[in-house]
Amino acid sequence: MSSFSMDISGPFPSGQFTGGLGGPNTGGHQPPNWYIQYGMDLAAPPGTPVHAAFDAHITKFSPHDPGADNGKVYGAQLFMRSPNDMMGGFYTHLTNVPQLAVGSQVSRGDLLGEVTEFGGIDSHLHLALVEIIGGAPGGQYQGVDIYQLFLNSPASDTTTSVTFMQDGSPPTW
Repeated sequence: MSSFSMDISGPFPSGQFTGGLGGPNTGGHQPPNWYIQYGMDLAAPPGTPVHAAFDAHITKFSPHDPGADNGKVYGAQLFMRSPNDMMGGFYTHLTNVPQLAVGSQVSRGDLLGEVTEFGGIDSHLHLALVEIIGGAPGGQYQGVDIYQLFLNSPASDTTTSVTFMQDGSPPTW
């Protein structure tokens, strides 16, 4: 398999990120699902715009249903994959999602919605990334830990080239 690089940006406008609330394999971020285990909780005030961290197409979308919110699942959920189908992401705890649907194309920096609020829980975006070794649909999903990158560069106006090795090793930047 050949490695590939993608430009990745933080999900928030400059100055809106208020800190990390936990990264992959910590707290409630446990296996077996990559989108939970490799989650990064990035704190921002309710209503903060959330932008796409990379170019992608939406593969699954669950709109926000406030009546179904609970302490673990709340807000809209978006699954998306890169144009080459070799990397993907999961965003949740969103509200006011623009007209997005399965198949919608998004570019890095496009608005995906806003950070929602759920009573008693620090407002944050849950973002998880996955490398798809061999590409989707039949590839092997390997969660990606780039939490430190987002802690160091959370703003959507900062771009970092991240290289995915396609061999199960961590990405580099």
